[in-house]
Amino acid sequence: MSAASSVLSFATARATRDNGAKEREERRQPVRSVRQRVVARARANEGVNIPTLLNNTPHARTTRQFFYDDCTKSVVAAVTAGEKRIKIKTEFPELNVSGDVYRVGTTLELVRHIATALARDGKRVKVCVQRSMGQGVFQALPLSLSGVSKLLGMMDWEEDVVDAINPNGAIGADVPEPEDDVFLLVQPQNIVGYALLPYIEEMEAVAGDRPMIMLNPKLDDIQSAGNVMSIRGRAERMESVARWRECYHFRLLYRKPYFHPIYGALRFAYYENEWEVYKRTGRGEGDVPDPEKYRLIATHDVEPTPDILTKAIWG
Repeated sequence: MSAASSVLSFATARATRDNGAKEREERRQPVRSVRQRVVARARANEGVNIPTLLNNTPHARTTRQFFYDDCTKSVVAAVTAGEKRIKIKTEFPELNVSGDVYRVGTTLELVRHIATALARDGKRVKVCVQRSMGQGVFQALPLSLSGVSKLLGMMDWEEDVVDAINPNGAIGADVPEPEDDVFLLVQPQNIVGYALLPYIEEMEAVAGDRPMIMLNPKLDDIQSAGNVMSIRGRAERMESVARWRECYHFRLLYRKPYFHPIYGALRFAYYENEWEVYKRTGRGEGDVPDPEKYRLIATHDVEPTPDILTKAIWG
């Protein structure tokens, strides 16, 4: 046998051993983790084109329109599929009430898009904003909802849906009427000393099988001196909120407690039924060509935990 043939045979045998070792190593990995890597690789250049420059406020009109359309498509899909209790969490900067750039006009425009789409789907929609809670000088309303009821009453609606949308609803057992098909609850929130959840549950009982949609609810317990929302009954309250199916979710990923820089995003859409993790790449600023982009790096069947997100974004 010639020297060249010997070298070729040795190289072939070594490649075969290496490939076999690689296959054995992959078989040792858990099936779920292998599937995650395959899905992530297959969709690395897919997903959706998340708008960039999200820390620039006010947002561009095209940026807002992306989130209006993305969210509305999921809501209509969920209602069409027969979901009865639906919640939405969409917290790009102008809709994040925890930040200092929250914009009530953006909330109202999202409400307009959702209500209009449902009305064009043949539904009669009642838009509901909670009333002030408390008595006398202790009456209160969350700051982000101040004036929202009045603004909704002043809004213009498209001619083809104006008779199918009632923007003057509240939250409580006396709100549902026989002609209502869908109820859209705008940012329902607890306040110090008063829980909104009992009013929502009373409304649920009257609404029955008619769909109810909560937009950006904040129903976590808030401790107070009056012992309202204390440890007693907390499990039942959490279970009551958990029963609502999340049909849309979008939030940016930061190193808390800061809102800058943005490291990535988490998205879920009902019509796709996958939780998508995006990593932000590029600086998007300065003279050096380095365009900002959100790159899909992983998908999950259930909402990923903070530990999973941390490992995916920061390694």
